[in-house]
Order: sequence, then structure tokens, then C-alpha cells
Amino acid sequence: MFSMPRPVGTTIPQPVAYTLASLDPNDVSRSIAAQPWTDPNAPFRFPTVNRKNKRDSLISRARTPMPPMPALTAIEPAGPSLDLRRKDDGPKLELYSTDEVFFGRQPLAGERERLLPWAPGDAPVVVASGDPDVKMSALAPPNGDIKIDEGHSVASKGVVTGPDQRPRSPSERLSLSGVKRTQAEKCLAHAIYFEARDEPVTAQIAVAQVVLNRVFSPYYPNDVCGVVYQNKHRHLACQFTFACDGKSEAIKEPEAYDRSMRIARDSLDGKLWMPEVAKSTHYHDDWARPNWVPEMKKMDKLGGLIFYRPRNWGDGAAEPSWGDPKFTLQEARNLTRIYGNAGR
Repeated sequence: MFSMPRPVGTTIPQPVAYTLASLDPNDVSRSIAAQPWTDPNAPFRFPTVNRKNKRDSLISRARTPMPPMPALTAIEPAGPSLDLRRKDDGPKLELYSTDEVFFGRQPLAGERERLLPWAPGDAPVVVASGDPDVKMSALAPPNGDIKIDEGHSVASKGVVTGPDQRPRSPSERLSLSGVKRTQAEKCLAHAIYFEARDEPVTAQIAVAQVVLNRVFSPYYPNDVCGVVYQNKHRHLACQFTFACDGKSEAIKEPEAYDRSMRIARDSLDGKLWMPEVAKSTHYHDDWARPNWVPEMKKMDKLGGLIFYRPRNWGDGAAEPSWGDPKFTLQEARNLTRIYGNAGR
């Protein structure tokens, strides 16, 4: 029960179990000593905190003490310093440029050492690896009385590489030997024989060059037989028609086949190269009208064959070249003299 005072509004007594927290006797809210419901002479009693069930809120963990920092020795400046002393001769800050570096796993606490020049014979040597056609002309100084213009190589790419001063042949690049070499010769000779045996010798050489250009192109198989017989299972839709037209591949003209074999061997040995055909990868008979011609750059026409290279494939400068054009013309005349002129 809560009894209201009489008259209402004159005073409201404090509850028996409640006292004000003020210790100031002049406080308008009345101090503890002036409480009418408690003993004014009794000592002040303040609440206490029961910590019986309390403990530290942080989990204590065992910690390894930090190792002491190594003593740093004073370093003499190795270069010009910048004096940042103020006009009033206060603290001075000097910045030094030194040639000192830190070694080890702890760059701020390890020993300091200076960079030293290489000892005689200890300097690093650049060694070329991979394609032996890589030239070292830019790394090795010229010897003897050879005069080399700065910024220019001694010879153009692929001209004077290898111990015998010639580019690597297709056979060397494909690592052909033994049975693999025999198979490559046969596949290439079949392409020459069935595709161009009635064409001039220069056109037959150009057909062999197209096959090898495809071998070294990233868009075709990387072996001779794979290029010649690509898609042979697709009737009249393969790369070389003779491989998928369903006709017999019997050799009925031995002399023409012997000429094809000789051209195939010389082509694999890197002796023959037609600069007019260059990096051509396509050709067709002059009477045909294939739908892919608008996408091609015409390279040359030899006999009844027109040779092309796709425009968006570039000029093939990154692909290998081989052979001697002068020797090629001489060999073409020689083969024509031996086997006759089969061209129209």
C-alpha cells in the first residue's frame, strides 16, 4: 500500500529501503545524513560488488618472449649528405645515399654488406637454349675486322644459321630419320604425283612447298603425312582431293613418280624454295572457282595452278624458310631435261 500525504502535494516520503546517493548536506535533494527514515548517526553503508563467481574476461596464453634486437653499429656515410638542421641549431637530420644493401631473411636486422664487382671469371654467362637458330649477334661482340652496323644483324632471319651456314631443312626441323623419313618422302611424293604430275616442274616444286608450309603452320597437322591425308575420311571434302575421291592410288607413270620422289627428297632436305610461292598454303586449278578465294592473297600462278595465302594469316614471317632460289631454278631445268616438260 502507498499512502498519499495529507494534504496532497505537500511532501512525498522516500521509501524505507531507498536512500539518496548524495553526500552533500546542502543538496536540495537531501543528503543521506538527513534521511528521516534511517538512523542519522549510523555510519554510511555503500553497496559492495560480489566477485565470488567472477573471473578475468581475457584468456591468458603463454607467450614466447621477443628476442632482443641486435645492436646496430654506426655507419659512416658513403655519399653526400643533406643537412636539414634548423636555423636555431635544433635537432639535426642527415640523409645519406649509400651503396649498402641488406642480405638475408631479416633485412632490418642482418649484417650489412656492400655490392662488389664480379671477380674475374665469375660473371654470369648468357647461354641460348631451345631452337639452335637463335643468334647471339646481339650478345657477343664482333671479332676480327668484321664491321657491323649498329642495330642490324649480319644476315636476315634463317639465312646463315647452323655450322654449314644454312637454315635447317624441314627434315631436320621435323627430326625425320629411318622409317619416319621414308614415310614422309612417300606421302609428299604422292601429293606431288597425284596433284601436279601433269604440271611444269616449278609447279610441282610449289605443291611440295605448300605441303611443308602447312606442316609448319599452326593451323594444320605438324607432320607431312598428317597434312597430305587430313580429313581423308570425308568424301570429296578433304584437303587434297586425291586422298578422298575414292580412286586408286596405283602408280601408273613410273617416270613421273620418280621425278615426284626426287622433288620430295630435295624439298625435305631444304634444297628447293620458290620465292614466288613463298608461304602459300592453298592452291587450285585455274578452271576452278572455290568460294574461299576472296579471303586469300594471290601469290603466283605456275602452269595451271594458282597459289594463295589467307590474308588474315599475315605473311608468315615467323614460320621457317629454307632452300636456294637459284639452285631451285637450276634443278627445275635439270629435271625438265631428264624427265621432259610435263606442263601445259
